[in-house]
Amino acid sequence: MNLLKKHWPLLILIPLFSFLIFFRIDWLTLVNWDEAWYASIARNIAQTGNFMKMDWNGNSYYYHPPLGFILMALSIKVFGNNEFAVRLPSTILGVGAIILIYFIGKKLFKSNLVGFASSLIVGTSVWYLIRTRSGDLDSTFVFFYLLTIFFSLKSKDNFKWFVPTMISFAALLLSKTLIGFSAGVLILFNNLNQIFRTKKNLTYSTMAVLAFLILLVPWYYVQLTSFESFYRDHFIGVGMRNKSLASYFHIETFLPLFYLHMGIRKWYYIWLAALGLILITFRFLKNNFLFVLIWNFIVLYPFLTTNETHIWHLIPVYLPISLIIAGALFWGKELFIKITRLKKLDWLANLLYVLFFLFISTWQIKIFYKEVYPTSHFVPDDVDISKRAAKYDKPIYLDDNFKPVAIFYSGRNIIWMNDLEESRRTAIGIFNSSEKDFILITRNYIVDELRKKEIPLKIWERNNYLSIISRP
Repeated sequence: MNLLKKHWPLLILIPLFSFLIFFRIDWLTLVNWDEAWYASIARNIAQTGNFMKMDWNGNSYYYHPPLGFILMALSIKVFGNNEFAVRLPSTILGVGAIILIYFIGKKLFKSNLVGFASSLIVGTSVWYLIRTRSGDLDSTFVFFYLLTIFFSLKSKDNFKWFVPTMISFAALLLSKTLIGFSAGVLILFNNLNQIFRTKKNLTYSTMAVLAFLILLVPWYYVQLTSFESFYRDHFIGVGMRNKSLASYFHIETFLPLFYLHMGIRKWYYIWLAALGLILITFRFLKNNFLFVLIWNFIVLYPFLTTNETHIWHLIPVYLPISLIIAGALFWGKELFIKITRLKKLDWLANLLYVLFFLFISTWQIKIFYKEVYPTSHFVPDDVDISKRAAKYDKPIYLDDNFKPVAIFYSGRNIIWMNDLEESRRTAIGIFNSSEKDFILITRNYIVDELRKKEIPLKIWERNNYLSIISRP
């Protein structure tokens, strides 16, 4: 109770964002690609317990580290193989990240109002909500990024916190690939001058590095020694998007900034105004503002060098943006009080500050409500036909592009026809081949075409769009 009394904004933030993030999370089926893809990997971990060598559809998976999949697998173990279990870890960590951004804002700017405003900004950015309500890896990454920053700020005051800082940093790097390394810059900004200050600090540093390596190295060692293409696929393909070092000096701002605008909506132009205020008042010379500006730069800049960015990739940028907006406007309020010498009206300025952020947040929610929250339970045809395919104990061929959904909801390995030799990439090719005992998931109009060509077949299942067929 004392904690909540001291941090009263949590009494608003926790119920509000628990509702916004958890509301109807299991009303819709898993989405193709990533969500259903990751869910199948997590289910395999739940079944085998093996996260050192992850598997998807009978093939090795090592494109992302295992922590997010492990959390999802634990949830599946407890709650079963369903949408709620797949999404639960993401939603819990999504609420946790809102709490962490509050504490970071409070610690940096010595005001729980800044922490409160920062949390409102992150939590009402539409793509933050969309991804934390899904079974993706973004929420895990964001949570451990913020936890790492929070611990590193605490270790400035008490260096004992450097050990949990590095443990959290290892968890961050086990959540996603290269982008997590940017937190290392912020750790050094906060803690570099303390590492060698005393023998005790050096001891803590040694313990922290050892804990970091013990957690991080085993998974990467197994992948590097087991899979020849791991370095190329994991670091170059996924981590760097196959970009050369030279490409990081080629600026491509339009698409990334457009996506950033679409992701945070009304907060975008307020962020630009806040940056302007920080610059013209020279607040960037202050340590707290310098820290968040560096943070903003190191997470945003890589996306400004490519037009292959997806909108959800920019979610880590929302974190320093929220602190810049909340901190700059709080400074603007303080500056106004100082200039006008209306110290007695500080309470009114604080009230207006809070009301401003509540107003924009409410406006945001009203705009995106229908984008985020389903109005009914809906089972699409691809999920329906995949569930029906589960009962057939035969090789399953798929003549469509919903491979992850088919794998998750059938609980079976799927032979995707795009992966076959060219002569067998069509339904006609499969039926004209020597393949005997199989079923094929294909579109209804393809079935009609096969019939017109008088190819013998049997229809086992059919819905509005798809059929399961085989030889008679």
